[in-house]
Amino acid sequence: MTDEPEEDYMAARRKEVALVVGKVIARAWSDESFKQALIRDPQPLLHAEGLYFPERYTIEFYDDPSASPGDWSSVGRGLAAVHRFPIPPCPHREQLAGEVLEGGEDTAACCSPCASCTGATGPETWF
Repeated sequence: MTDEPEEDYMAARRKEVALVVGKVIARAWSDESFKQALIRDPQPLLHAEGLYFPERYTIEFYDDPSASPGDWSSVGRGLAAVHRFPIPPCPHREQLAGEVLEGGEDTAACCSPCASCTGATGPETWF
């Protein structure tokens, strides 16, 4: 048993999920075979990144051209849940450049808050 309060654990878990999901979605944008594998059977790819969901949960990745990064949803609780992660279209360089101009370099990223999953350090390295 851990001394860490439940809300701290859940906040850390949400952050872990967001980082790994952001990483696999960013990879799916540049690797079609990875994307198809992610849609077909995401658990092994998530496990390779150190993210595990209980086997009783259903994890779904799917193409959604109308989605935005972070448009994730969960249905159900307890013994059964479905976690749905749409794969939005890859942001365009112009869109990201506009975000940098409006909010500063630290605010622009793909679907990961830090974009470290792609090795991006600034607009010149995003693609």
